[in-house]
Amino acid sequence: MRFAAKTLLFIFISSSALAQLPPEEAVKKLQSPAGAVVELFAAEPLLTNPAAIDVDTQGRVWVAEIQHYRGQAKMPPADKIKVLQDTDGDGRADRATVFAEGLFCPMSVCVAGPKVYVATSPDLWVFEDNDGDLRADGPPKKLLTGFGGHNHDHGAHSLVLGPDHKWWMAHGDGGFDVTGADGSHIKYQWGAMLRGELDGTRLETVAVNFRNPYELCVNSFGEVICSDNDNDGNQSARICWIMAGGDYGWFGHPPAKVPPGTPFGEHWHFRGHVPGFVPATLVTGFGSPCGICCYEGAAFPKLRGAALHCDAGPREVRAYRHTPSGAGMTATSELLITSQGDDYFRPDDICVAPDGTLFIADWYDGGVGGHAYNNPHQGRIYRLKPSVALEPPLAKPGPYTTASAALAALASPNLATQFLAREHLLATPAETVPALQSLVATAQPELAARALWLLDRIGGDARQAVVQQLSSKAPRDRELAVRILARHGEQYMPLILERLGDESPGVQREALLAIGQSPTDAGRQALLRYARGYRDGDRYLTEAMHIAARSNKAELFDVVSRPESTSLERFDLLQALDSDRAATMLAAELERASAPERVPAIVNRLSWIDSPQAGRAVWSVARNPQFGAEVRATTLKLVSRNLAGAWKPLRDDAGFDGDLRAVLVEPTLCGAAIELIAEHAITSQGDALIDLLADSSLKAADRQAAAVALARIRPAEAERKLAALAASPDDMTRHLTLDTLIRMQAWLPLADLFAAADEAMRRQIVGQMAHESAGAIALYKWIDSGKLSGALSEVAIAAAIKHPDTNVRVLYDRFVPEDRKPKRLGSDVSAAAILELAGDARRGREVFLRSAAAQCNKCHAIGGAGGAIGPDLTTIGKKYERAALLETILQPSKAIAPEYVPYLIETSAGQIHLGFVAQRDDREVVLKDAENRIMRIPVDQIESIEAQTKSLMPELVLQEVTAQDAADLLAYLTSLKGP
Repeated sequence: MRFAAKTLLFIFISSSALAQLPPEEAVKKLQSPAGAVVELFAAEPLLTNPAAIDVDTQGRVWVAEIQHYRGQAKMPPADKIKVLQDTDGDGRADRATVFAEGLFCPMSVCVAGPKVYVATSPDLWVFEDNDGDLRADGPPKKLLTGFGGHNHDHGAHSLVLGPDHKWWMAHGDGGFDVTGADGSHIKYQWGAMLRGELDGTRLETVAVNFRNPYELCVNSFGEVICSDNDNDGNQSARICWIMAGGDYGWFGHPPAKVPPGTPFGEHWHFRGHVPGFVPATLVTGFGSPCGICCYEGAAFPKLRGAALHCDAGPREVRAYRHTPSGAGMTATSELLITSQGDDYFRPDDICVAPDGTLFIADWYDGGVGGHAYNNPHQGRIYRLKPSVALEPPLAKPGPYTTASAALAALASPNLATQFLAREHLLATPAETVPALQSLVATAQPELAARALWLLDRIGGDARQAVVQQLSSKAPRDRELAVRILARHGEQYMPLILERLGDESPGVQREALLAIGQSPTDAGRQALLRYARGYRDGDRYLTEAMHIAARSNKAELFDVVSRPESTSLERFDLLQALDSDRAATMLAAELERASAPERVPAIVNRLSWIDSPQAGRAVWSVARNPQFGAEVRATTLKLVSRNLAGAWKPLRDDAGFDGDLRAVLVEPTLCGAAIELIAEHAITSQGDALIDLLADSSLKAADRQAAAVALARIRPAEAERKLAALAASPDDMTRHLTLDTLIRMQAWLPLADLFAAADEAMRRQIVGQMAHESAGAIALYKWIDSGKLSGALSEVAIAAAIKHPDTNVRVLYDRFVPEDRKPKRLGSDVSAAAILELAGDARRGREVFLRSAAAQCNKCHAIGGAGGAIGPDLTTIGKKYERAALLETILQPSKAIAPEYVPYLIETSAGQIHLGFVAQRDDREVVLKDAENRIMRIPVDQIESIEAQTKSLMPELVLQEVTAQDAADLLAYLTSLKGP
């Protein structure tokens, strides 16, 4: 087998380190909010590459240090857990103690008294330090195993302690299959939110279908928030507010094609607009979202209740505030910290200290993502504190031996301190229950909530305080009471079901989620009664009902589908419950739709239903002239998106070809119809496409599209029929005919045309052939064989030596005199030499857009313009500094983002395909190749599928440009910071 390499500027994820700042200078570049200051707490050599941090009750910072990351991981393992201390009180760490070493890429560190939890996929370890010397007492205990993502960021991530005295974990889409110490079992293919007891029992999957959440945070009310990363370059990173039992829509990949009219971000990437999947509360766009914490301290009153989040991609720390909206939440974002002038600042975790100040870990590297890095010897910890004097912490460091001390510690904003408080309070219930009950009645909301979790865990009569909160005047307290009591299965279900009649949509939501967690016949009946009064239009309530339905979906569908005049919003729930039945109803609704403005909304809902009936209903709109041209054109694109999948039976329907031909000749629909024909290789439309190509009354764009489609689908007899058009007196017909024959590589008809043509026609044939790579190679053979000589061979040579395809330029190089050859970088590219040159962003833009040597925009888009093969580069300047970006170009295979790993597929017929897996299920593999073509390969025809270690981007991509071109290109790319 031989594969022709194409020279494409295909930028992947890697990094380099040539422009770091000393710690004392780096901290000066950080910008913080008014009323706060950022100070340097620790830096190399005390630590390197902090991947996760925790802050203990003494205010010491524990660091999971990954110095040997991914591709550089050592065997035996050599990473460490360190403890950083400020022993002299000057605000700067002066001691680093190695707590444990010999770890393999630890992604978390969680301090729970004398026990320290560390996740290193596939294992969750527990270390102990019973003598308090900050050194592990001995080898760790393997608490759990079976977490996916070994040596991969898509596995077990940071552990945090919840107010329920459990551990919580965000897990990436490496999947997991874990059995607890008590036999409890959790398993899922993609990412999820997990929790369990500290002894490894009672494991639970809380919510599923995330891509790569780095961390979650749990506030005192048990509300969970996480960030979730997107595929590289898609600007779809999201913030999720977690509904227990919710499905968050990832499935290992985004849809293969973006549907027209769909908002790009989360709604496309994670199917957030599709009923049955819980939408994000916020789409943060470009980024590498990392650590997150809930802030409930007093040092920053304006941040109280917010989720604080590190995003290492754009080098930002943000605050997200969630506010109730119906049964769900809305969120806003506020920038807290960023760096102006230090492109190595990469915040990746944030934790609250006992005094309410914040510690922020900085990975400190020229880039993030793709499992690459090049700066293993640096890392920083910063501290954000108020600009005014701090009040000392109310609680002394634990552990605690009295109820009064523990109760004071329970009010701490620091999770490790709260844990030690709970340990004592749970161990002495007789002494502490009255005090906890008093807190519920008198304390501020967060502290009262923490007391309720403890009273529930103590159980017995103590739990009555939680039950009493079901009648609280505050909706949030009632939500919390339902959330807590739902953990006990059927025991409190009668009381919970009463809350379905609560005036608060949020309380109703929690009652519905409780039904989903513990299905009972009483719950089923209550759900059906509730559904009769179901209010349309609240998406989170819809998702809560879907979660509650579980095994009762058919019954719930029957109730919700009445009366017959169903509002479109109600179809959200119907689609989530039973998409096939919903399609039937929507099709009927479409037929009787009296208001034209309802049609697009109905069609949009149908487009996300995987059934032929839905497809036929949508196709009926596309082919019906009574609907507007804009609606029909959009509908055609929706048909095209699904025609290779669940809607494929449409192609076998009687009348489909005739209807498509009728649509094809409508001027306003011609372009969309041609796209559909080309995408799905509908060769029966070949003659119609030839007619369009030759129709001088049509728009030039439609004629050109018909030519491209013909070349792509290669219908039978097309070469012969096109050759007859080559002598057309119409210039455009003649040009398009030749262009199509060249793209089809119909060399025999072209040779015959050339032999019979006059000089002008021959010149046109040569010129058009030289424009295409395959045509230029054919001309080379004609020159070698003597078919082409004289002035016309010089025309071919002149065009070929400037050709965008490196293979063509190299092939023709022997025809170029040495003194006329440009001085290019060649195979010996010096990064240092390029970086020494000053770049011009304006000229670099020309290199990106128009350089025949680089061909950047063939694979990459900026601001929506360009190719869609590689990552979007609209914000690439935020992600990498100059040297790191150059390394991604020179060494594209050093680190390939998971979604851009090439796969080699061999079929049973002996065909070989190379590209990215855009989608994969038990029916087919959808592959996108380096020409951006989508190929759908049935699974039963695949002999082998193998991931490749080499990027599709050639490593010598810059060999055909000059050093100054490369410097200018870097200047342009690093200037791209987004809108």
